[in-house]
Amino acid sequence: MAFGRHVFRVFGQSSPTPRMALVSFLLAALGSATVALEHGFDNAPLPDWLSSVLQFTLPWLALLAAGDVAWGLRPSVRYRRPLGWIGEGLILVAGSALAAGVTHADSALAIAAGVAAAIRLNGVLARSMSRPGALFPLSFLALIAVSSSLLMLPAATPADQRIRWIDAVFTSTSAVCVTGLSVRDTATGFTMFGQGVILASIQLGGLGIMIFGSTLALLFGARLSYRENVTLSMALDEYPAHRIARFTGFIVLTTVLLEAIGAAILYVTWPQLAEGPGGRAWGAIFHSVSAFCNAGFDITGQSLIGVRAHPAPYLGIMPMIVLGGLGFIVLEDVYRTTRDRIRGKRLHWRLTTHARLTLLTTAALLVAGFAVILLAQSMAAGSISVQRMLDAAFMSTTARTAGFTTVPMEELTSGSRLMIMMLMTVGGSPGSTAGGIKTVVFAVLVLAVISTVRGRDEVEVFGRALPDALVKKASTVAAGLFGVVAVSTLALDLTERIPFEPLFFEVISAATTTGLSLGATSELSPAGRIIITVTMFLGRVGALALLASLIGSAGRGGRYRLPRDTVSLG
Repeated sequence: MAFGRHVFRVFGQSSPTPRMALVSFLLAALGSATVALEHGFDNAPLPDWLSSVLQFTLPWLALLAAGDVAWGLRPSVRYRRPLGWIGEGLILVAGSALAAGVTHADSALAIAAGVAAAIRLNGVLARSMSRPGALFPLSFLALIAVSSSLLMLPAATPADQRIRWIDAVFTSTSAVCVTGLSVRDTATGFTMFGQGVILASIQLGGLGIMIFGSTLALLFGARLSYRENVTLSMALDEYPAHRIARFTGFIVLTTVLLEAIGAAILYVTWPQLAEGPGGRAWGAIFHSVSAFCNAGFDITGQSLIGVRAHPAPYLGIMPMIVLGGLGFIVLEDVYRTTRDRIRGKRLHWRLTTHARLTLLTTAALLVAGFAVILLAQSMAAGSISVQRMLDAAFMSTTARTAGFTTVPMEELTSGSRLMIMMLMTVGGSPGSTAGGIKTVVFAVLVLAVISTVRGRDEVEVFGRALPDALVKKASTVAAGLFGVVAVSTLALDLTERIPFEPLFFEVISAATTTGLSLGATSELSPAGRIIITVTMFLGRVGALALLASLIGSAGRGGRYRLPRDTVSLG
């Protein structure tokens, strides 16, 4: 009886502790694992009846452990929070659907419970951890672990092409970090289930699993704590914490809308995308998501080379790459400015300094990349053609961390490759799905050089002065990426027998989460694949940001000033 009262007291609590939130997550995760066991093997290791029982009971126990449902007799006591009656309602609906002959209703319930428990655990950890900023890299590691496990299932790969664990980790890291490097062909080396795992990893990794979790929590009526807002602010390049809740909703809504538009364009303009309307729709959705998230994964087997002369790359892929690389901060500013201008609340089209600097730098990089690549390719061929102009425009766009290509990489001249490496290093913009040092960092560094040459004490842009702390941070971000590239290149040079240029190109592509390659990916040894895997992860979360989130807190200035001195700079 004492044990029973203890169980009733623990499972009937009104607010979950971190320990009980973890218990709830483990129960829901076990339910999701039974789904993987049922659908991931040719011969399921568990009987069908046992899988159904577990997929019903484990989500219910997860609700109890989280305190959403209390074991009271009165309804007013039984359902502590809305998720309680929603959860039990879904269990009832799933059971009825299964009894009516609807297949996989129990599996959908178990997966939904796993997602809900993960969202709850994320919120509890954000409120209880001494350094909640560490949740950002930890969420990526958790997503990589789940994705790798799913890719290891027999259902994820053809029967004659089973994947090794090191290749599964490499592929999942590349997908979660929206890089696009792959050690096997996504089109033929994975089944539709495996491609679905890769696509989900791209989407969650591109936008950040915490953003999706927070948005879903808000949709269910939850309120984000101050520490959760701060954590999301750190993950979104220090976006103002008091506006995070609205901003995360804007991110998800904008993503769904733009990816849907991109998929519709690709469905219409891409010839012979796949057989049948279903396969065609799947191909359009996959490439639209991959383009918007700047991932570069494709299921054609040859990127976009086969449609080089068709409008799909230029009408469907290029706009998605640019929009995804601009960053949600800029997209929101453009949206709010346009909305207010239409409503008459603004007399002028005036964007913020950040948005103006981002748009100007993006346009300058696109034009410069187009000009250099066109010149290099045309000089090698001896003439300029419309197709070379299209190729130059696409490669200038995709080099900014997207990873698609319309030109076989062996056809690129050394000048084009050098320009692509420079564009990859800059990457996309802050708050976007792209990597690199970011356009604003590059612009601030260039402006700092200009200010120094002009003899100015402050960095100036658009009639405004940028604080010295911002310039220091830009230098630190650039130094962090260059450090990752240098160390990874040295490590690969010691372990691989690959010429330096493709090796160096591979490292820059991995560190900037671009995904372009000169053919070195498939030639990497197991040690080399591990090095590139770590490089992709550090390139996505930021090496110095990871270090700061684990060992210290940001923003604490000293209480004293040291005596000033100077050194010679040459």
